[in-house]
Amino acid sequence: MPHHARDRFAARWYRPWIAIVAVTAIAAGVRMWGLTRPTTLEFDENYYAKAACIYVGGSDRTCRIRSTNERLFREQQWDVGSYVHPPLGKWTIALGIEAFGMDPFGWRIASAIAGTLAVTAVAILAQLLLGSVLWTFVSGLLLATEHLSVVLSRLALLDVHQELWVLVGFLCLVLDRRWIDRRTPPEPPDGSDAGAPSPIWRPWRYAAGIAMGAAAAVKWSGALAIVAAVVISLIWETTRRRRGTVERGRAFARTLGRESFGLVVAFLVLPIVVYTAIYLPWLNHFGWDVHRLIDTQLSAARFHLDLREFARDPSSGEMTPTHYAYSRPWEWLVMTKPVVIATLDVGDASRRIVAIGNPVVFWGAVWAIPYLAVAWWRKRDWVPGFLLLAILIQYLPWVAVARPQFFFYVAPFTPFLVLALVYLCRDLADARLIVREADGRVAIDPGTGGPAISTVHPYRPVAVTVLVAAVALFVWSFPVLSWITVSDQHLKWILWFPGWR
Repeated sequence: MPHHARDRFAARWYRPWIAIVAVTAIAAGVRMWGLTRPTTLEFDENYYAKAACIYVGGSDRTCRIRSTNERLFREQQWDVGSYVHPPLGKWTIALGIEAFGMDPFGWRIASAIAGTLAVTAVAILAQLLLGSVLWTFVSGLLLATEHLSVVLSRLALLDVHQELWVLVGFLCLVLDRRWIDRRTPPEPPDGSDAGAPSPIWRPWRYAAGIAMGAAAAVKWSGALAIVAAVVISLIWETTRRRRGTVERGRAFARTLGRESFGLVVAFLVLPIVVYTAIYLPWLNHFGWDVHRLIDTQLSAARFHLDLREFARDPSSGEMTPTHYAYSRPWEWLVMTKPVVIATLDVGDASRRIVAIGNPVVFWGAVWAIPYLAVAWWRKRDWVPGFLLLAILIQYLPWVAVARPQFFFYVAPFTPFLVLALVYLCRDLADARLIVREADGRVAIDPGTGGPAISTVHPYRPVAVTVLVAAVALFVWSFPVLSWITVSDQHLKWILWFPGWR
């Protein structure tokens, strides 16, 4: 093929939308294949799928409402025990049940679509952050094959819906940065910030607030993304006003004065509006009884505050765990206690669904997160700072929460762990050896007379190995993510530690 023809071919196919469509197709295939297995309600599907069925008017028989408690919850809360979480995620699940019926495909299809769209969103976000088709594809591929994201996308649980809305919110936040940067003129000669506009109308910022309000309307913990968005916005706006001789404190004061109203509208008013709107069907069902809604919110809050990891067994008098799968936040990245969702022994083989993260992604994040901090400080690059804050502000508050927690609470920031690992691998792949003088200046190569910088990339094999290992581990572990029968010996090679089984 002639060079000019080859160049045209490369230009035609080396485009971001090709990478985005490709990873979306991979994600859809992984999440849709065998979606009806297992055929029974598993884990918290017993709450969310039943509640979703109630929302679309299913009978007790159709919705599998069998116990006295469930009938009582239906009468008093128009739900089952899951009334302690807001209804948006359950309404999304209800769309699948309305379309396909109260069967495994019907109650899981909405989660599969949400998980697929999350991969699309992370690929778009990677393109905006890294500006590379290659790393856009890699980012989408890693989330498409990330263990926990796949498992949550194949069950009628809430967390993947929260993950999608959080991703959309941060994507809109980055688009808002691009929107305002394009409208900010170059620094004026006098060094003032007169050229830094502060418009009230920031469409992408408002879109971010709506999306993050939706995340909180799936689970209250989605509000952590709102906190992260406010912190990131204040940092970005302060940096945008540090022009010429303007000091950081003065720039921050101007940011508060000129941006506070817009931030309050975007990240307080709009999320409250979204959250309230999600309860309109509930209010209509109960005759617009606002006091009843307030009581429901207070009851949900009391549930979360009163939930304890241990309770006294009335028969033995001993303190026993209230759930087998609780874990603490400091265990999440090292994955000492993933959640076994379902299990079935079949002689010397078994079927499992285990909500576990991809070890390469989660253990790699132990290295990638500190690297983001170093890169943000040394390179003055806003991208690692954005990823670092998106992770830490959604993660660290859980350490102070007394309520028992599960490993899969990492779902909303798992895509950012993927992006953190990709950022580290990209820098490893691009790194070259540089010889410096004692004062830090780049040395001169006596042979060429140019800078003493190598033309090879010594760490590129490391980056490639990490990325290939992540995908290979997904393929190897797929049986315990999708209810495929696997021998006991194979199971031990997939679930390496006793705490994983």
